[in-house]
Amino acid sequence: MEETFNIDFEPLGRRGKARSGQTILSAAQDAGVGLASVCGGAGTCEECRIRLAAGRLSPPTLVEQAALSEADLSAGFRLACQAQPVSDVKLDIPPESLTSAQRLQVEGLEETHVQPEPAIRIPGAHGLAVDIGTTKLAAYLIELDSGFVKAKSGMMNPQIAYGEDVISRIAFAGSEPGGARRLQEVLVGSLNKMLAEMCAEAGISSESVMDAVLVGNTAMHHLVASLPVEQLGRAPFSPAITSAMSIPAVDLGLELGAGVNVYLPPIIAGYVGADHIAMLLATDAWNSPHRVIAMDIGTNTEISLIAGGKITSCSCASGPAFEGAHIREGMRAAPGAIERARWSKGKILWQSIENQPPVGICGSGILDLVAALQDGGRIKPTGVLINGTEAKVVIVPAAQTGLNRDLVVTRGDIHEIQLAKSAIRVGVEILLKNAGLKFTDIDEFIVAGAFGTYLDLRSAVRIGMFPPLRLDKFHQVGNAAGVGAKQMLVSVEKRQEAESLAKHIDYLELTSQPEFAPLYMKNLCFEN
Repeated sequence: MEETFNIDFEPLGRRGKARSGQTILSAAQDAGVGLASVCGGAGTCEECRIRLAAGRLSPPTLVEQAALSEADLSAGFRLACQAQPVSDVKLDIPPESLTSAQRLQVEGLEETHVQPEPAIRIPGAHGLAVDIGTTKLAAYLIELDSGFVKAKSGMMNPQIAYGEDVISRIAFAGSEPGGARRLQEVLVGSLNKMLAEMCAEAGISSESVMDAVLVGNTAMHHLVASLPVEQLGRAPFSPAITSAMSIPAVDLGLELGAGVNVYLPPIIAGYVGADHIAMLLATDAWNSPHRVIAMDIGTNTEISLIAGGKITSCSCASGPAFEGAHIREGMRAAPGAIERARWSKGKILWQSIENQPPVGICGSGILDLVAALQDGGRIKPTGVLINGTEAKVVIVPAAQTGLNRDLVVTRGDIHEIQLAKSAIRVGVEILLKNAGLKFTDIDEFIVAGAFGTYLDLRSAVRIGMFPPLRLDKFHQVGNAAGVGAKQMLVSVEKRQEAESLAKHIDYLELTSQPEFAPLYMKNLCFEN
């Protein structure tokens, strides 16, 4: 029997297989991954560069030895048209090696104007604001005295190559020699690249970037600041520090102006970080006289309940399923990913990004597909598919895909969504129960984050991830954490507000609540 190997294409989140002797480029094409290859795989254009993150590839060919430096080869860089897997592999694909860019969320709500009151008052000074997400980075170059955004940039977090979620990265940092340093260096390298591109776009020198604000969850915060993270992986998940920090940019490796300090806002707990503070700041939810749920959905979902003059927060291990991970046909939001679906007249209707032949399913798409299968009566409350003995359902037949095979949803995919949706719903329910409230008492439900921007609220309610509120109570606000970072960059008052806010938030550890386990099991089921 011919040997086959699994290939994990990161940061796309796309999985494929390669036959023994098959090149990575050919396997990528089979998996619907658009690698640049102007020369058609002859090895002359050198555009299909990849980096080996895990596993083993065939030895570099003479073509690769001529095209790549010794330093590049030592760092794991290869040409996809030349390299062949000899084991299961994980690959890190640079953005420039892709034919089509992924959809990266840098937009946020139209925030209330903040009167510029920057910490640095030098004519012509600029600042850098960054939301360091587990999956995606969003960066903004801002003129400090006016608050005007001169450029913005989005990029996948390169740490994905070392683990899709914070738990796996914490494990990598603790188990691999120099692992934490490697995670910090690849992240800062991407931030420097984004900064250089934005400065070129704005026509300024990086020397004029005189201030910076970085927000992220607790693990991202600790990794960028070179703080220990091992303790975040075990109870009681204690941060090394919770107060705001100001660190010289040179100590982080950020290529900013001379003598620049980087501001990191306070964090709340092991899994509720400065990005959540930034989101609450940007939406002004914490000042609301109403009962508000404010949620930032990601691989780790952070939720706050604002009610009765109190703010209580929790975190949910929602996992990477909504980024396409652990889904058989899963991928991140790139051209060819199914992003919308509906049940209509006995069949599933679907739409792919850029209307290209579908090659996978992104987060909003898998959410819609599960809801559509519910609407069509194809799923039992337990998540089992109702189609005889099959453990999968064909969504798009082979003739219509870009894969030359059927594109399917499996029982395992549905189970991954059950796990994710239950974790989020339980977070909401325990916060409400702790405050003596019911879901009908919620006045506003704020949904932030990249995935939160694109999800269909009807599907989220249909599968039970969100409570059955009127749709006009929901408010999708995009990358509110990035907006909050921008506000703190241009306003000292906003930094003070963030530090005061952090002191007034109560943290609730969900797993320590006696009702957690029964509620989690209950919410694994769908309601038909």
